Amino acid sequence: MVSFLCPAYKTERYLPGTIASVLAQTRKDWELVVVDNGMSDAIRDIVAAADDPRVVLVRQENAGFAGGVQAAVAAATGRNFAQLNSDDRIMPEFVERMAGLLEAHPEVDAVTCDALVLDERTNAYRRRSFHQQHGMRAKVRFSDRLTLAELIDGRVIYYTAVVRREIWDRVGGIDGLGDLPMWLRIIRSGADVRSIPDQLGVYMIRDDSLSRNPESIAAFQRFQEQAYVDGASGSDDPAVHEALARRIRRLRYYEALRDARNALLTGDAEKARHRADEALQMRTRPRSLGVAAVVRVAPHAAAGIWPLKQRVTTSGKRAVAVLRGRARPAEQESAAASPGGSPQT
Repeated sequence: MVSFLCPAYKTERYLPGTIASVLAQTRKDWELVVVDNGMSDAIRDIVAAADDPRVVLVRQENAGFAGGVQAAVAAATGRNFAQLNSDDRIMPEFVERMAGLLEAHPEVDAVTCDALVLDERTNAYRRRSFHQQHGMRAKVRFSDRLTLAELIDGRVIYYTAVVRREIWDRVGGIDGLGDLPMWLRIIRSGADVRSIPDQLGVYMIRDDSLSRNPESIAAFQRFQEQAYVDGASGSDDPAVHEALARRIRRLRYYEALRDARNALLTGDAEKARHRADEALQMRTRPRSLGVAAVVRVAPHAAAGIWPLKQRVTTSGKRAVAVLRGRARPAEQESAAASPGGSPQT
């Protein structure tokens, strides 16, 4: 029913947990295609240790993320596809719930869900889900068909979704840096995409995540902007272009705030003031007001306080997780989410 597409590159420490979470599915008609995207003997051995004919190994020289997904598609035999990163996991009911909806609703082309967010640093689930961390506040209902304007305007799709094979093939699947352009093409093609609020994925925030690298963040934002512009291209719906204008403005607002922060940390107070002013002009919010005030009143002090704040915040989250008993995600809940896979610490 579902072929999981799982390119793996330098994720040997996480892949056992990913595989274990798929093996734990309550519904059994799935396959997991792991693409060893770099000819790693360790990845080969991890897949062999699963000892299950439904876990398939494809080996190739590193062809990048998209090349890994495409190799998985070429080997997959399922009626539906689900991209699964080799450092993420799924909950035991994922296939049963998501595939069941596609079976019950033949008019629906894809189903998406929400996900728990597992912080590798604290080994605890964060309080906010994937949707919540990405600013989604609207109530998610399966009866609502996702529109292009909503997707551009901020509606989040958790990438481990189940997509009918014919739709995937029709839009060309995943290419380039990630899944966003594919989802924009899927919606623009007229496909019927629905969402459910169930937290059926487990998204891993790693210590070495690209999201912690300022250069990677900037590159990803440029990629996002271009993807949204391309996604809206050719649409005659005014709501789509209004949504695009809001999205670009928000992206550039957060870019200006990040630049102001990074300029402070590198001692460039003039650039910090300039970028903070730009952010303030785009959106007057407590955050932009606060940054603008700091870079004027005490830029040098802020440069020293910021790293300290980050360390205190991390330590505080870890302590709160322990006090509230929220250090359950890996030790206690991995028994359900990924039996046999040890927590990553």
